[in-house]
Amino acid sequence: MDQASHRPEFSLPVNISALQKRVGKDREFLCSEAIRNTVHDGKHGFLLKVRLTSYRSLPLSCIENIELKIDGKEVKQEQITFILNGYGHKVGELAKLSHNWWFILDTADVFVEWHEPLPAGEHLVDGLLVTVEPYVSGGRFTFFYPSQKRLSVSDEL
Repeated sequence: MDQASHRPEFSLPVNISALQKRVGKDREFLCSEAIRNTVHDGKHGFLLKVRLTSYRSLPLSCIENIELKIDGKEVKQEQITFILNGYGHKVGELAKLSHNWWFILDTADVFVEWHEPLPAGEHLVDGLLVTVEPYVSGGRFTFFYPSQKRLSVSDEL
């Protein structure tokens, strides 16, 4: 008899996604929470909830880029403000923030300056988080975390 016939059977739970929701961390950049039309620093726009996709917390200086599209329309970098713990930063400023950390269990907001409130209903949101992970040895590696969600606009501010 070969050794393979002596191995016990192993089966995964029937609903593995339900199990992951209870015990695992959702690793997508875009959260499933509704879009919120709002005003930030006197500018009209909307907020999206985002999360860190890395397996470890990172200083904000490790975020190389954030890209967004709303219903196929590309969002310019100058329209994006990354907000963590109540402090907002433009994407270009993040490289200097090596003492500010984004912890893996914390969500952040991305404020998008937009010419008018997003209308009620669903919107297709494409996001990309680009990071450099300092824990990976052997050189500098850039990681790309694409995410796409259909998100509704919340009635609440």
